[in-house]
Amino acid sequence: MYFTNWDEFQKAAEELYEAAPDRTRYVSGFRHTDGELILKVTDDRTVVKFKTNQAADLKKFTKLNFQLMCKMQN
Repeated sequence: MYFTNWDEFQKAAEELYEAAPDRTRYVSGFRHTDGELILKVTDDRTVVKFKTNQAADLKKFTKLNFQLMCKMQN
């Protein structure tokens, strides 16, 4: 399911990770042809995705990476 709102995606991704940290995967990809950043978080049962072509969303992406990495270390 693609989210159109960043805050909703971030909340859903963090909740998914917190519910099943040992099964959750986080994947990011960039499509050069479209200039789109695609983020996917899944635990093999639930999938949350976010797609953007806005450069302003890169800061949000970096922040989410940092927050998830901190949770993964603890």
